[in-house]
Parts: sequence; C-alpha cells; structure tokens
Amino acid sequence: MEATPCLCEPLSNRVIAYDTLFNLHLYFLTRADIKTFQQASAMDDSPLACLTTLCASVSIRAVSSAAEANRVASGLVQDDQHALQLTLVSTALGQLKRHAAQLEEALNVSTAISQRLRAVLGRSLAACESIMGTLHKRLMGLQPGLLGISDASFLLSHGSFLMTYGQLFVFLIDVLTLGERAQQDQRLDSPVGKQIIDQAETQTRLTVNSRDVQSDIDSTSNYAEHIKDQGPVTDTVDAPPPYLMSTTVSPVPASPVDGPGPSKGFSLFKALTSGLRFKPGPFVSALCQAVMHGDERQVSGLISQGVNVNGRNEDGNTPLKCAIISDQAGAARLLLSAGAKSSSTNWSELPPLFQTASVGSLNVARVLIESGASVHSKAMSGQPHFADAVAKGNVAGIRFLLSNGADANTRVIRGEAVIAQEAKKDNVELVRLLLDHGADANATDIVGNPMLATAVDSGHVDMIGLLLDKGANMDARNILGTTILEHAICKKRLDIAKQLLAGGANPGGTDIHSQPILIKVIRNGLLKSEQKVEAVRMLLDKGADPDTVDIVYGLPAICHAVEMPSVRVVEELLCHDAKTKVRMLSGQTLLTYSIDVNRREYIKALLDYGVDVNEVDGLNRTPVMLALMRVDYNLTKLLTDHGADAMAEVNKGAVKFIRALKRNDIVDLFRPTDGVTSTSTMAETNSPRVPDHGAETSASAEVPPPSYEAAAGKY
Repeated sequence: MEATPCLCEPLSNRVIAYDTLFNLHLYFLTRADIKTFQQASAMDDSPLACLTTLCASVSIRAVSSAAEANRVASGLVQDDQHALQLTLVSTALGQLKRHAAQLEEALNVSTAISQRLRAVLGRSLAACESIMGTLHKRLMGLQPGLLGISDASFLLSHGSFLMTYGQLFVFLIDVLTLGERAQQDQRLDSPVGKQIIDQAETQTRLTVNSRDVQSDIDSTSNYAEHIKDQGPVTDTVDAPPPYLMSTTVSPVPASPVDGPGPSKGFSLFKALTSGLRFKPGPFVSALCQAVMHGDERQVSGLISQGVNVNGRNEDGNTPLKCAIISDQAGAARLLLSAGAKSSSTNWSELPPLFQTASVGSLNVARVLIESGASVHSKAMSGQPHFADAVAKGNVAGIRFLLSNGADANTRVIRGEAVIAQEAKKDNVELVRLLLDHGADANATDIVGNPMLATAVDSGHVDMIGLLLDKGANMDARNILGTTILEHAICKKRLDIAKQLLAGGANPGGTDIHSQPILIKVIRNGLLKSEQKVEAVRMLLDKGADPDTVDIVYGLPAICHAVEMPSVRVVEELLCHDAKTKVRMLSGQTLLTYSIDVNRREYIKALLDYGVDVNEVDGLNRTPVMLALMRVDYNLTKLLTDHGADAMAEVNKGAVKFIRALKRNDIVDLFRPTDGVTSTSTMAETNSPRVPDHGAETSASAEVPPPSYEAAAGKY
C-alpha cells in the first residue's frame, strides 16, 4: 500500500492518494470486515496536518452538497416528500460542516493526541470524506421532476449518516479537550464512546451497502417486480404471549380503522427502508403496548417473564418512554422497580424526567422525581437538560421542574439565558413563569442585547409590558450603545416609546457618545414629519430639556430644528419655552438664518412666538435689513408689523438703498404717519401699484407685490 499523503505534497497528488485510500475503505466496509478495515486505514503515523486537511475537505464538501440539496429542493413543492428529505439533508450538512470546523480547531489547539484517538480520527474522517464525495455527485445529478423512490432511500440513508457523524464529531471534540492521552483512551473505552463509534461504523456500512440496492432499483415498478421475486418474508421471532386486557385499563385514543390505508408508494418506500429501521427485541413491543394501555397486570407479567425493560420497540422507543408518552404512572413505577434506566440511554437523547416535562406527562414525572431523578443533570457537552426542556415550550412541564428546584436562570452551553431565548419567541406565558421563579428580567441574549431591546426590535408589545412590570431596566442599551427608548423611536414604534416613557424611561437620556436623544430624534432623516413631531412632543412632555445642546457643536435643540424641514418641530420647542436668543454655527440668529434659507413659515412661527425682531446677528445684520436688501415688500411688512425698527442706525444703509430704488411702497411701511399725504400717493403715477394691505395680511405669500424677486424671477 502507498504511504499516506502529507501536506508537503502538491494538493493534486494528495487528492489522488486520498481517493485511492477511500476506495480501499469502501472495499472493506462493503464486506463488513471492520477489523481489516481498521488495520488498512489506521493513520497512527500520519501527521496531524493530514487530519486537519480531512476536516477542511469535509467542511468544503458539506457546503457544496448543501447548495446542491437546496437547489433541488427549490424546484419542488414545499410539502413534497423529497423536498422535506432534501431540507433535512441540507440541515444535517450544515451541522456537519460546523462540527467538522470545530473538530479542525480542536485538533490545532490540542496538546496531546493518543495513538488510539488518532486512529479513530483517521478512520472516521476518511470514511466521512469519501461518502460525502458520493453524496455530492448524486445530488448534482438529481433533477426536481425526476425523483423516484430510490432517490428517497438514498436521501434517507445519507441523512442518517450525516446526523450520526455529526454526533461522532461532537464526541471526538470532547475527547480532544482532555489533556492526557490516558484520559482520552479511557473516554474512548467508556460505554458511551463505544456506542457512538459503533453507531458510526454501522451507519457507514449501511450507507455503503444501500448503494447496491439503489443501483438495482430505478423505479417503483422495477422494485415491485424485485419484491415479487423474493417471495414472502418469514418471521423467525417467537410470538409473544397472548395479550390479556385487564378489567381496569386507562383510556387511549382509538385509531380509525375504516379510513384509507397507506398508499402503495408508501408501502414500497417502507419496504425499501426496512433494513434501516430498528429491530425490536423479543416481546418488547408487547410490553410497550401494555404500558401504553396502562395494563399494569400485563406489564408485571411480561416483566416476570424476563422481557428487557430497557429494550426498544419497532419505533425505537423504550417501555419507559411509552409510559411517558401515555403518562402511565403505575406502569412507569413497575418498570423503574424492574431496573428501567431513569437516565438517558443515548447520549443525544433527553433523560426521561425531561422527556416527561417536554410532553406534560406530570404523573410519570412525579414517579421519576420519587425515584431520584435530578432536575440539574447535564448532557455530555455541558448543556443543561433543563434548557432543552424549556426549548420544547411545555409550560406545565417547565412549571413542574421549577417547583422541584430547576434554576430559572439556566443558560445554554453557548452562554445565552433560556429566558432570553423564549423572549425572542414571544412566549409570554413561559417568560412570565420563569420570571415568577426568579429569572433575571435584564438577562441578555448571546450577543449581549437585553431582552427588552429584543422585544422592542420584534415589536412584541405584550412582552415589553411584562418585562417592564417585572422590573426590566428601561434605560438599558443594546449592543450598539443605543438606549431602548431611542431604539423604539428609530424603529418608528412610537406606541412602544410611549409605553416605555409611561413606565419611567428617561426622556433626557443620551447615547453611548453622550448625544441627547432629543437632538438625535430632531436630526433623524428617516422619520416622517408627523412621527418626528409626535416623538419630540412625547419627549418634551415627559421632561426632556428643550434647551439641551448637542455634544459636538454645542448648539441647542432649536438650532437643529430650524435646519430640518419641519416647522412643527420648531413650534413644539417654542411651545415648551425653548430659548430663542441663541446663535447658529455661523453666528446667525434664528430669524436671520431662516431668512437666509428663505423659510417663511419658520419666520412666521418665530415672530408669533415673540422672538426679538431687532436682534443683530454675528454678521452685524438685522432681519429687516435682510428684507430691505432683498427688496421684499411682504417680508418687510411682516417684520415691521411685529415691531421691526427699520430706522435703526444699523439699517441706514438698507433704507438708503430702498430710497435709491424709489420703492416708496416699501418706504411707506416704516415712515411714521403724521397726517401728511404719503409719498406713494404723490408719486402714484411713477411707482408700481401696491396691492391692498388689508388683503395682504392673509394672502401676502400668495400675491407678493412687484419687487426685486419678481424682476429676478425668484417667484
């Protein structure tokens, strides 16, 4: 046999050599000669880099295969059987990819790897990489409209393979965390380790052998002929003892017997996959049936005949699990007294106590608690079983576990509190239950967002109300440093913002950079005008300072408001007594800035509020000076009507300019009336006609008099 390739060789040579090795793996696997397979494929002397290369290859194949599975599934009806199987395969591929990447990382950081562990890693990764290659090729050849039963069998067997190897990789990662080689070998020799490795090797053999069946069966009709030639199947298992129904039997929902039977296609599919299904032990099915019906006498009789109380029926369920499903406390007590395991028999399966909580079988749950089952148990990965039970969402079962000592602040293995997970699902009832048992109302999710921020982001009003009632911090921040109140306003959820303010949220709060919320709302260009006005009103009504200044330029809120296109925001600030003797960044007053940018409605609002109409800005200008220099009759009249003094010393140049233009109509606006006939009347024939000023008060903006703007085409 050729030597195992190493990373020092070119990639193409390594791929060719690995393909040769993988073919050798499959040769031995198809003949179930596991011992010879182990001897031929052991990679005890191969460098660590070869193992990490295999991990990377598995990850790459998983990504490409998942893309092919999604491609085929996208061309099928959503509830089609093949579509569901393809989705399952795609999900399993994604999980396998993550586990392979984690395994590669564990290999890179591991300080010691025993020879036995290296051999298991080499066999497992090589077999997985090879079968992943076959899976990818088959998926590339699938077409949505041409899928048959053989394809369904292929997807089923390979889906089982992917899930089994995902479990194996998780176990191997756990073994690699052990720092000593002796501890690693001891973990491999443990019952759990042997079971997981045997399952992986058995599943590999079944997956490889299933290809021979699939190559001979191209369609349902061909398979039907194949089954016909086989003749009837003989059951070699001894019949169970006659089942006698006791006089007191717990009710079980009856199954319809006169309904339509399974379709022919389903029957063929069931026959095709029969080799992959679990084979029950002798009389275990009868024991499970007796347990489901609550027939304690029959259960006791079967136990006395030596039936394995930890065996499994054709559905893979133990008698105790059947008792859990049907909530048969008496039968469960008999099974436990006969040696049924109250802990998990499968490393990836919930223990019976948490299974009962997941389905709400509280009678059996009490029996398990009496027998010593713990509510604090954890999986091999460190994940608390209580977290998995909470994820099932059965409120009655979770209440039972909490009342028996389960921790309401339990966190999943990646650090997220279980209550935060349920808050994301908007499971108000379960979140209330956890809070009532001491869960933290300010718990955060995996990225650090408090539950209240998550609820605001999702718009769950009832969840927000519950969290506020239970003492959640209303001024908490999300991971971006934004307060929950500002986040609600930015999400345009003003109803939630009002709810937060009513609960006591700080309207004068700031973001992580100390910028006031009021300033940020005023400057927010994504809010509609009505939304912005309502948000500003809510903040001001709840006590936000109308004179608050921004952290960058030191400008008060009203300066930002006059820069934004919403006069109603300015009016809200003025109504809440915002100071108006302020200057813009370039030295303008509020009035001179509004004139500079030609915002008449802002000018009117400021004048109606009583802003100083004669204030000189930093550029030595007054509002009436700007009006005169613009030769704007309507603006000049508006300013003089509000007390502007055009004859002030600072305005002399502007008045001289107007007189030079012989705009006596404008001159008359600020000339004192002393009974002398006005200049405009004396020079009526030489001056443009001025509109009626009584009508101009209500329609000055719509019908301006002749002016410089009119001549320049600005109106």
